[in-house]
Amino acid sequence: MEKIPYKSVPDMLKMNAEKHPDKPALGYKKDGKYTTITYKQYYENVLMCARGLKKLGIKKGDFVAILSENRVGWVIADIGILSLGAITCPIYPTNTPEQIKYVINHSESKVVFVSTKSQYEKLLEIKNEIPTVNYVVSFEKFLGDKTLPLLTFNQLLETSLPLTKEDREILENEINQVLEDDILTCIYTSGTTGIPKGVLLTHKNILWDAYLGIKKVEVLDDKETLLSFLPLSHSLERTIGYYLPIMNGNTIYFAESVEKVPENLMEVKPTVVISVP
Repeated sequence: MEKIPYKSVPDMLKMNAEKHPDKPALGYKKDGKYTTITYKQYYENVLMCARGLKKLGIKKGDFVAILSENRVGWVIADIGILSLGAITCPIYPTNTPEQIKYVINHSESKVVFVSTKSQYEKLLEIKNEIPTVNYVVSFEKFLGDKTLPLLTFNQLLETSLPLTKEDREILENEINQVLEDDILTCIYTSGTTGIPKGVLLTHKNILWDAYLGIKKVEVLDDKETLLSFLPLSHSLERTIGYYLPIMNGNTIYFAESVEKVPENLMEVKPTVVISVP
């Protein structure tokens, strides 16, 4: 039987960072123009994120939520979580405080990543009803409330503190402990026909989906560039618009918003866009 050369999603990123360290991995808008970070930089940031989460007490099997629109921070946080054998629980940024409360409490998430102050304020509304949350980490910089501990993403990563040889050995040992049958994510259904259901997917589920996707679309090569705009909270964009290109050594650019997609298409000139009928 055919075998995928990766044990887990973080193992996949690690191998590709070694294979093409200087290749652009992620692109995002900064100061009015698109800039990129390489596969090596992506992996370094992931290790720093894992280091920070480990210091917060996150360990294998813990749930960590991401309440954010698509952005570079989302995918760094995701693989940072997974590097410790923890489980990413994505929450749609359009969800109401009540919907967010259900997902956090049902998953017993211990840390929540948020994109903006408005997402943080949703958590403030329900702060007394989400007892498992110990920390909130924001991708953007703003002042938090003392009743709900807030760290910025840079504080979590301790970007001014380079990874030591010992840090790297400890974190890569953590990655080596993540197995293909370990749970990777819990994705909640929309709840339109009842209470949302948490769907558990393993690293093996996702890796095979991406791997067979590459084989099915034979024209894909490692020179493709993608523009990502469908929500990463959904399994389609997560697998085909994010994990598949990382597996394939492609560059992913993030659209600023759905409204800005036409403008971003002109700027990025992607060769592939994942969309729905």
